[in-house]
Amino acid sequence: MRLRPLEVVNFGTLAVLSALTLWLDGRVAEAGSILLRYAAMAAGLVAAAAAARREDRLPPTARILLNFYPIAFIPILYESLGPLISAARPVALDDLLIAADRALLGTDPTVWLQRFVRPALTDLFFVAYLTYYFIAIALGAVLWLRSRPAARRFIFTLTVSYLISYAGYFFLPALGPRVALASLHTVPLETTALSRTVSATLDELERTKFDVFPSGHTMIAVVVLIAAFQRARDAFWWLLPIAACLVVSTVYCRYHYVVDVIAGALLAFVAVPLGDRLYDRWTGAPGLRVPDAP
Repeated sequence: MRLRPLEVVNFGTLAVLSALTLWLDGRVAEAGSILLRYAAMAAGLVAAAAAARREDRLPPTARILLNFYPIAFIPILYESLGPLISAARPVALDDLLIAADRALLGTDPTVWLQRFVRPALTDLFFVAYLTYYFIAIALGAVLWLRSRPAARRFIFTLTVSYLISYAGYFFLPALGPRVALASLHTVPLETTALSRTVSATLDELERTKFDVFPSGHTMIAVVVLIAAFQRARDAFWWLLPIAACLVVSTVYCRYHYVVDVIAGALLAFVAVPLGDRLYDRWTGAPGLRVPDAP
């Protein structure tokens, strides 16, 4: 059975993480449950690969689920990484990122930004931070309505981008300014019901805490902008201010250092051509063109 590029990458990722879990056996908390999770995810990929062989006979809703399943796959994968990162690299390396920010800017950006903190502005940026969870889906939906092949290519490249960012968490684990520089933050952010709710919800839901370098929020925002500029120029102009606020929010809300943001943006310009070229090579359909909006 020939696999789609999306399943190839996802099967490969599960294989690597399963091998890492076994190699770190004894140091990984809940190793058994993590391996069980990967086995269940692999079973889901088998079902997706089988369904893809007869996609043209599936009802529209099933086709959408078949192609957009990374909406669930990626978060489930992400939530498994915390124990693996802690076991592989148990020491946070925030000092390196703090030193890089200070060398680049002469200060700690999150501390410097305290002079601009206002409740309304904080609410705005916490909401902007949440758009990370929707901005890629929005572009994927636009492309799906205009060109199914182009949407599949984008979903593949987007998945590759997420995986690259996750690899960075193993390379340089860090907790972020809100933890490492907490003693220097004298102006509180969570002063409204909205900001407290968003902050507390994210803290509760995101079990992977060493997820700072590179800034995945920035990387995905820039990946979406690049893809939109290339394939849905009209959507690009709508997404640009949303993505810009999202990138600023990563530092304003004290989740990331500026060097994280720079690394995420630069990696986006690597991930998009890499993902596109891999997809084109595996499918033999280079240069997919998206029709203009009516």
